[in-house]
Amino acid sequence: MKLLLIPDKFEGSLTSEAFADAFVSGMKKLGKPFSAQYIKATDGGEGFLNTVAKYRPCISVDVISENPKGEPIRSYYLYNKQSNSAYIELANTSGLQLLSYDERNPMLTSTYGTGLQIKDAIEKGIKHIYIGLGASATNDGGIGIASALGYDFLDDKGEVLMPLGSSLQLIKSIDESRVIAQLKDVDIFMVHDVANPLFGKDGAAFVYAKYKGASENSIMELNKGLIRLNKVVSEKYKVFYNDLPGAGAAGGAAFGLKTFLSAKGLGAMDFSVELSGLKQLLNQEKFDYIITGEGKIDEQNLNSKLLQGVIKLGKNYKIPVITICGALQISKDALKSKGVFDVLEIQDTSKDLDYNMKNAAQLLSAKTAEYFI
Repeated sequence: MKLLLIPDKFEGSLTSEAFADAFVSGMKKLGKPFSAQYIKATDGGEGFLNTVAKYRPCISVDVISENPKGEPIRSYYLYNKQSNSAYIELANTSGLQLLSYDERNPMLTSTYGTGLQIKDAIEKGIKHIYIGLGASATNDGGIGIASALGYDFLDDKGEVLMPLGSSLQLIKSIDESRVIAQLKDVDIFMVHDVANPLFGKDGAAFVYAKYKGASENSIMELNKGLIRLNKVVSEKYKVFYNDLPGAGAAGGAAFGLKTFLSAKGLGAMDFSVELSGLKQLLNQEKFDYIITGEGKIDEQNLNSKLLQGVIKLGKNYKIPVITICGALQISKDALKSKGVFDVLEIQDTSKDLDYNMKNAAQLLSAKTAEYFI
């Protein structure tokens, strides 16, 4: 049996590599001949640079940047000389993991630090920049990134606003007089795994801000702020990007990147396929199953681009897709209706979440052996 492994990480529990190792361990228990090919994919969030480094020869470029609270930090991005491309992981400077639980508040956080990395790459003459979006601590509509590149967001008195989530409702106009000239000569791509619009019930604030520390009242204010940002942008530039699939990625950073940096969107799975040379592999070899995985599958991530991308690959190459998850919070029929062949849930329902997360590798190994026996 030949197996192709394209798992996502189990957030806070298993890396995708650990998933693959646990799966292979379970298969070995059966004593049957098999082979397993592991493909490291990315959703654009934490680990984006690790995925790039696996498939592209890169050097690390150190940058003094800022965390979501505006505090100085040392960070880095990757540079590929052959293609003159930089790879930037938003989570490294604007990510939720950089803040303690008590510090999380998307009214007071910014993507400015990510903008400083982009600026550094542009000033070094890099012409192609890929930005992984995900795991952000922000809901600033991308004005932090834009501010680092010279855009000023002004209130009704003409004063420059701090590029925070709380400032969005106060934006009256946009001043471009300080925007760095080199920006127009750079191709920028954003890699993400969501299809949410900028605002509304499925937008950045209502879907994600709670997990970033926002109160119910703050969520309402942030949504109003994103509506305000879109109004100012649409009136000034005559563009309407708020409903583009994925505009709400990383607290609306995708909207800001599209508006102010003319960034182009790339689905995380499409990026991963291109990066890893997966199409060539599938054209050369025949696999019996594709195995993918998610820590939790619910209504929110049912339509994630990574999962849907794997399902699409399975359909295109006529390979059944088996999804393994820690916790399944929708019906199996819902997944099967999307094109999944089968679903395995590994959690021990008699134990608490902490136990299941700590023992995910063993649970995955045991479930794999049980299924393929």
